Amino acid sequence: MRKLRLAALLSLAAALVTNLGCVELDGQRLSWFYDAAKDELKILLHYDGVHESRNGGNERGAEQIPKFVESGSILVWDWPFHLDMANVRAKAADETADPQQKEWAAAILSMKVEPVGYYREPDGRVGAAQMITIPNAKKFVGLINELINAQIVENASPDGPMDRTQKRIEQAAKNGHQWITLDGHAVRVVIPVHPTEWALARGEFLEEIAEGVARVLKEDASTDDKNGYRMILGVLASGPISCIDRKDQVEFVVGWPKAPCTFRTKIRDEYEPSLEKVLIRSVKIDLDADLAEALLDEDAKPSPGVSAMLKFGPPEEQVRALLAVAGGEEEGRQKAALGRLGKFARQWNREHGQPEAPAERDDADDYLTAWRQWYEQMRVFPLKVEENVGENTETEPADAKPAEEPAEAKP
Repeated sequence: MRKLRLAALLSLAAALVTNLGCVELDGQRLSWFYDAAKDELKILLHYDGVHESRNGGNERGAEQIPKFVESGSILVWDWPFHLDMANVRAKAADETADPQQKEWAAAILSMKVEPVGYYREPDGRVGAAQMITIPNAKKFVGLINELINAQIVENASPDGPMDRTQKRIEQAAKNGHQWITLDGHAVRVVIPVHPTEWALARGEFLEEIAEGVARVLKEDASTDDKNGYRMILGVLASGPISCIDRKDQVEFVVGWPKAPCTFRTKIRDEYEPSLEKVLIRSVKIDLDADLAEALLDEDAKPSPGVSAMLKFGPPEEQVRALLAVAGGEEEGRQKAALGRLGKFARQWNREHGQPEAPAERDDADDYLTAWRQWYEQMRVFPLKVEENVGENTETEPADAKPAEEPAEAKP
């Protein structure tokens, strides 16, 4: 679809989006839940394995992370999808800025972004979770559709390789087309097309996919090519994405209408711990401690972020929090955590079964090791864990203590 000449939309996005540069992730997970009664959309973003970029940049990660957290910025896959909220606020307040950019900025600023907490995974890597709340979600989506339509009409393009499709898109925009709609927990995107031009674009896209796969399978394939292939494969495999061709329009459906889902992707194997201290200081909230308390204490009053995590977040989050307690030194808490893991396993195997949760064992160390392996598999599910995961990293072993005790970073 790159020939649909919607460069104006991409340019507008670029005005509000910048590259985080010095910070990379080893993976990311994205979950969301639409509360129809409240007309509220909640999104959970997991930034797994936060570390310094090997390519460097204009500003060190230790300087960027505090600004990122304080401003409530958003990062997706550490591609150039860093939504710098400080930049967005500046656009909204700039009287000389393009009116459409100001409208987009105002729409983005209606979202509430807050940290849920930092966490240490069983392999020692540290990450952080963030929650985005969009109130009046249908109104928000409606506004986005209006802005898309206005942008297309204003930047109508001349004839080109896909001019018939382009004309249908422009006419749809003039008619107030709904490009994006919410369907329960699913997001639907509908694009008018000319069937012959769409067939050519689809064929071209599939050719590029085939060429990319062939390039990745070569023995001398670059690490970046392999990581990029694995990342895209993880996104496509882990969550429901459908394409419905209706001849005169193409509809993409992301998610399930009746249930929330999680998209998982592994971006790279590289990781080093230099940003752990600043991440813990900046986020301040120990997610695993709060999750464990919510799971083990009937009288606990979890934060909104923890409540969301328990309601629709990745299920492996509960296991990781319980593992931290089960591997601790408080005997009573250990026993409670092990019991909770057993309950989780029975329910998981009854309702899902894959990957199969470990059965209880007499040897506690073997049992916890089996759970760590289950967690590792869930992080990339439904893909398999690669044999070289963990190579070329400086990650500490799972039982290592953080370089800076998290307790010092709490408010």
